[in-house]
Amino acid sequence: MALIRGFIAASLDGCVADADGGVQWLAPFRKVDPGYGAFIDDVGTVVMGRRTYDLIPSLGTGWPYAGKRGFVVTSRRGDPVQRGVKFWREGVPDLIERLRELDDGDAWVVGGAGLLAAFAEEGALDRLSLLIAPVLLGEGLRLFPERTGAPRGLVLRGTAALAMGVVRLDYELPPVRPGRGRGRAAGSQGVAEV
Repeated sequence: MALIRGFIAASLDGCVADADGGVQWLAPFRKVDPGYGAFIDDVGTVVMGRRTYDLIPSLGTGWPYAGKRGFVVTSRRGDPVQRGVKFWREGVPDLIERLRELDDGDAWVVGGAGLLAAFAEEGALDRLSLLIAPVLLGEGLRLFPERTGAPRGLVLRGTAALAMGVVRLDYELPPVRPGRGRGRAAGSQGVAEV
């Protein structure tokens, strides 16, 4: 059974993108080694929202997930242009079930933040590696949007002080107890596209 994991960078004030949806503010930290190589070696499947998928060509790096199965969560029509990628329109709960059936590596919810939050709200995010960059954006897309429901506790499993003041925090998300911690996403069959 695959673990479902997050590995994402945020500003010190909790934003994963600036007010325009850009991540250029992360450019000064590109040379920082957050342990991505070891992380991606354990990943067999990448999951992302349609906006994240559509953003990748603008990064000028080509498809960064060669050899990985991919799911793009979307409600829009179209077909993926990358080999091994499927557009998923059946909703997050069904995708979680599908990912749990995999046995060839972990599943990484690449982004965006809304999709990562949807997995967490469903109680399906098992691990989260959070890279905190020493930048205050002031405004932008929050890592986790406002939510309702009971607070959700995380268990800190590791920390690392990296170059340039970047910090990596590794969390485990305990299973959600029935009727608790599902916030706005409770019972949601919708498709998150972030």
